[in-house]
Amino acid sequence: MKYLEQAAYRPDIDGLRALAVMAVIGFHAYPQTISGGFVGVDIFFVISGYLITRLIYTELESGTFSFKEFYTRRMKRLLPVYFLVSVVTLVISSYFLIPNDYIFFTTSLAASWAFVANVFFSMLSWGYFGQRSEGFPLLHTWSLSVEEQFYFIFPVLLILLFRYCKKGLIPICLLAICAFAALSETAISRVGSYFLLPYRAHELMIGVLTFFVVKTAAPKTRALANTLGVSGLMLVVGAIFFLERSTPFPGVRSLAPCLGAALLIYSGARDNLLTPLLSGRLMVLIGLMSYSLYLWHWPIFSFLNYRRIDISLPVGFAAVTLAFILSFLSWKFVEQPIRRNKLISFKMAFLQYYFAPALIFLFVGLSSYATEGVPQRFSAELRQLISSYSFERDLTRSCSIRADDRSALTLTYLEKYCAFGDLSKSIPKVLLIGDSHAHHFKPFVDRLAKQANLQSVYHVQGSCDAIELFDGSTKEPTLCETRNQTLLDMASQFRYVVLASAWSYKGQEALFEKKLRITIEKIIYAKAIPVVFKDNPSTEEDLSQCILFKRRGWANGETNCNLSLDKVDHKHASLNAVIDKLKRQFPQILVIDPNVVMCNTSECFTYIGNVALYKDANHLNTKAAALLADRYLALKGNPFLTDEVITLKQEKNFVMQKTLH
Repeated sequence: MKYLEQAAYRPDIDGLRALAVMAVIGFHAYPQTISGGFVGVDIFFVISGYLITRLIYTELESGTFSFKEFYTRRMKRLLPVYFLVSVVTLVISSYFLIPNDYIFFTTSLAASWAFVANVFFSMLSWGYFGQRSEGFPLLHTWSLSVEEQFYFIFPVLLILLFRYCKKGLIPICLLAICAFAALSETAISRVGSYFLLPYRAHELMIGVLTFFVVKTAAPKTRALANTLGVSGLMLVVGAIFFLERSTPFPGVRSLAPCLGAALLIYSGARDNLLTPLLSGRLMVLIGLMSYSLYLWHWPIFSFLNYRRIDISLPVGFAAVTLAFILSFLSWKFVEQPIRRNKLISFKMAFLQYYFAPALIFLFVGLSSYATEGVPQRFSAELRQLISSYSFERDLTRSCSIRADDRSALTLTYLEKYCAFGDLSKSIPKVLLIGDSHAHHFKPFVDRLAKQANLQSVYHVQGSCDAIELFDGSTKEPTLCETRNQTLLDMASQFRYVVLASAWSYKGQEALFEKKLRITIEKIIYAKAIPVVFKDNPSTEEDLSQCILFKRRGWANGETNCNLSLDKVDHKHASLNAVIDKLKRQFPQILVIDPNVVMCNTSECFTYIGNVALYKDANHLNTKAAALLADRYLALKGNPFLTDEVITLKQEKNFVMQKTLH
């Protein structure tokens, strides 16, 4: 039998690379079919762990290992093609991306050249599978940063283990895999767990362990290699087709594709049933091109997503074809010549392939950030429209509670970190509570508060509506319920308590009425005035950038960019009716309805003049919220300037209603 591991080159590993990259590309092209194709990245991590260990350990045994030579090879292998992709992506992004998105892109570009793209993306609230992430041209570079960080840490650790603990390498690897997999599982609900090295280290370490197992106990029979190889392929293919983006990941669920990849590498140490498949010429060629394919394919899909072009079967096929053409050219004329050039020294590689490009892209990132996304790329008229897409780049940590700072939520804290409105006043009179929709209404409330000379404070928490309170149905209140109760306990210290949220109770109107009633009663009992925002118009269709696309010539000039009032009513009317009902029962409630300045008799606007109103399918942008407040003030007046207070008669009515309910 032929032992392939004895050869310096393993073609079957290139075949496994091909399987991994095709899984990733398939996931981005047809996610409904190849629902778990994102595990191709996990397979790459296993391969990297195996090959890097093999390279370093072999040279340690022969006494030829050199850090300079190791990093020279890494720079020649990774950076020239990535520089090419970075330049092309930067040029196209400079045309496509509006300023806010351009800031994200150029910052991620600089971060990727500092080998911290994974850290950058871990700091964004929407995560890898978030809607906005689909338009990030360099989102995929998070995995490159993970590997690059591994390349800085692992060689040193391996050298130490080689010198002082050579016989304990396999047990240490097993212990590390278990520890890091457990760590990954415990952090699986955090956005950062998808991107950061500590939560992916077990995957790389599985590759490391595979090398040592192959070295000490390669499969002795073809039958064993066949069994393990087929088992590994089943694990990999099963993960590719049965995992989904909603699957909590990585954690222990990442072990299936990783162990599958490890079994394929292990069984491939000798000729087996899968050798003809993985070592076939086409698979090997795709595997050799896999790095270029990985780099090129995502920017193509990202720009399609950004342009809202539906990735149908023909479009997906064309995108994949383009990725293959670009990848073949860059592999043939950039990757191969530079990798084979023995005259390139460490100093030359560092200066030409890393330092100079990193300096250039750092300058681009800083310039973009300093100029708020280089708006000068657009005409004056278009700049005015584009400026309305501005928004706070993320929910601020100070005013959006996390699990580790719930105890910090006090009135003093809110006054110090979360004040807005008329800041010349010493005592806040308005409290704004809610989720991300409360956050986007903050500029609206700010306008009202400033005109009424009222200082305000706010606290928002994504996906935590303002009426979610602990009802005893569970043993412990959730963080959201605790947050809301803490804020309502402060209600007596304010004149107005504003409730705003994406009221997502369609089909549960009775529950909505019950929760809202309880919250309103608590506010009235505290002798404060409840202010309830009806939610802004929205449907399932995202028309936020429709007017921008029309102005840029990307959409048909006859396209209607506004929302159908019938569709808006279908989503919101029954919930608005609940608010109106409670207003009749509790006259002291102030109701603010943004629909009166956003809709006419047939449709609701997504833009007014040269101002876009939405930043996505349902969130208002900052400029729009302020504009809507000005229109509301002109049409309806300022509810904070009314004389509605809780009279003695109203208090008696409230006590009677509370007794009845």
